[in-house]
Amino acid sequence: MPPGDATDRSPVIEFVPALTKVGWSPDLVTQTIEALLVCLEPDGARHLRPIHAETLRLGWRADRQPGAIVSAAATRYGLEPLLVHSTSWRYEDARVVLTYLVAVAPPAELSEHLVDEPVLRADLARGDAMGPPPEIGVAQVIEHAFRHLSWLVKDDEAVGDALPDWVAFLDTYEPEPFRAFGTPG
Repeated sequence: MPPGDATDRSPVIEFVPALTKVGWSPDLVTQTIEALLVCLEPDGARHLRPIHAETLRLGWRADRQPGAIVSAAATRYGLEPLLVHSTSWRYEDARVVLTYLVAVAPPAELSEHLVDEPVLRADLARGDAMGPPPEIGVAQVIEHAFRHLSWLVKDDEAVGDALPDWVAFLDTYEPEPFRAFGTPG
């Protein structure tokens, strides 16, 4: 019988080696949530980070929405979230780090567990066409997030409504998708 004949019972699929030999489990924790808490003061944006680390890192159970975890963490520090936005991800220390920018109202009193630092401009971290940058700093992640928000605050009604006081500040950040095209001329 020729292959493909209606009476042929041989397998149609050829097996190839598996892409990975690691079993999948909903209980396997291979991700971390990073929350970048930022507020806007008259002198510019401020990064409110834990006193013990560069960023706030949170565990993520499979039955919880990451945005809700981030929002609850900000509230626990006595902060009022205005916007919770997933801004980027990266692979670090054998985990996927999912980063959220959390824009908060300026606190009347800063938690003793947080440090208030100015947000400084930074060049974006760049990799190549097939891989990530060799290093990604916190300032670069915040820069990326603000460039993204500078576009969203104008294009996404929910973001614009959440951050009306941020519009002029975010105008100083050029949205990344358009920056590469240069100045029209």
